[in-house]
Amino acid sequence: MPFLRHPTEPLDFATGVAPERARRIAAALAQHVLPLLVLRDGRLEPLASGALYWWRGHLALLTCRHLFDSGVALGDLALPLADGRHLPLAALRPRLLEHPQHDIAIIALAAGAARARLLRCWAALPLAADESAPPCASDLFVLAGYPYAQMRRHDGALHARPVVFFSRAADAPARLHYARLAQRIDGLAVHTPALDGVSGATLWAVRDEGKACALQPAGVQCAFKHDAYARGEPFAAARDLLARLATH
Repeated sequence: MPFLRHPTEPLDFATGVAPERARRIAAALAQHVLPLLVLRDGRLEPLASGALYWWRGHLALLTCRHLFDSGVALGDLALPLADGRHLPLAALRPRLLEHPQHDIAIIALAAGAARARLLRCWAALPLAADESAPPCASDLFVLAGYPYAQMRRHDGALHARPVVFFSRAADAPARLHYARLAQRIDGLAVHTPALDGVSGATLWAVRDEGKACALQPAGVQCAFKHDAYARGEPFAAARDLLARLATH
């Protein structure tokens, strides 16, 4: 079953982010954020979201731990490729590490032809192994992922449109305001999708660097209440888990 990704317009929850800036950020995130798919009876189905990171030569797919709570195994998973095909996760000889206290998991992906094929479609963000990044001073955040509500089957293909939204911290750095209505970046008021399927996506702090802006990983989305918030685990916990790669 082909997987086809469609473009999206970012949403804004009263942050005032400039439209062109929002679109540039959304375009950058489109290369980093990918859906995790599950194969059931030969059909691709959406499951969660994730992002790829380099750490000390290891390639790790960062996502949420709870996607494995329903009996899903690593061998059931697949990742989409740019040509509409998918790559079974088993081809990447994956290793799973789960955080004991936080809803975070990383899947280490072994070097080889399958990994090279994956990296021709998706970009991995390098993380400094010896850096404990201080919290970003910015109060502007962006989250991007693949909600079930924006996936459809048509003509034998699974069509997906990611959600990208800008928001401020609600009452903690990894808890963002999220509501049933938002302003699309083109000025249109729209209903927002439920965030089922976005779990595992990286939450990014947006900071200004002169005329440019930079995205700093700030959390891993794990829960939401549609009329209130989207909540994430702190990215420091993800770094703790990455540090275990060298010993496993």
